[in-house]
Amino acid sequence: MSSRGQHKRIYALYRGEEYVRDGTALELSEETGLKVSTILWYSSTVRRQRVNSQQRGAKKSIIVEPIGWDDDDEN
Repeated sequence: MSSRGQHKRIYALYRGEEYVRDGTALELSEETGLKVSTILWYSSTVRRQRVNSQQRGAKKSIIVEPIGWDDDDEN
């Protein structure tokens, strides 16, 4: 279900340097128990810059990186 209809943003989730999974913000939210707004904050440029400046892997920080778009097949 996409509120905009055509495309969904796909994100990759990491704990420190370890890849966990990828999916939409809603899928990652359901998998991790985090709010969708938190997933989107974690994917923001400002958040990623802060974490990168604080030694990304040192505290097993959660990192969410946008990796592409998925076509919505429900036309």
